[in-house]
Amino acid sequence: MRPKLKICGVTNEDDAKALDAIGIDAIGVVTDPESPRCVGRELISKLKGFVNSPVVEVIISSPLSKARTSVADYVQVHRLLREEELEEVSTMSKKVILYVPASLEAIPYLLRAQRYSDLILFDSPRKGLKSDPKILKVLLDYHPGAGVGGGISPENVYDYLVLEPGWLDVSSGVEICVGKKDLGKVRRLKEAISSWRRGG
Repeated sequence: MRPKLKICGVTNEDDAKALDAIGIDAIGVVTDPESPRCVGRELISKLKGFVNSPVVEVIISSPLSKARTSVADYVQVHRLLREEELEEVSTMSKKVILYVPASLEAIPYLLRAQRYSDLILFDSPRKGLKSDPKILKVLLDYHPGAGVGGGISPENVYDYLVLEPGWLDVSSGVEICVGKKDLGKVRRLKEAISSWRRGG
């Protein structure tokens, strides 16, 4: 089974429509003010009206209570959570994606987080840092089917496909500038995933 593709940091309707037409598996929208790709929640409501792809709301420092009021199909919490916050995740009807740093030091946190959500994303421990495929391979042994992100682009995508993750999470690797997607790069990424064969 091929990995799915989530394009994150979508900031406008035109990009969302084009990504949906390309057949992207999920569209990520960041609603936290600390992100340069932050947009208002009204964009999620609009996208839900015309895209077929699931929409993921990404929150960073916002309280978890924000997840309960989201109209998105999934909420991705892109920070480390305290034990009581992890327990709160387990009480939510909303599907929650939990971020785990792509670091061996994060294994104890992963072992706790995976008790509260099946949806795990291994992503770079620091902004602008590419995730190390060797470390991702170890983490995926602990949680097969998780998503991977952190510096993925059409140029290096095969380094991540061979890990057989559940999905790839890509943002800056397919951008013209912050928040504006390069649809040519997205198509190349999608084609690479579609043509990839296990062991190929």
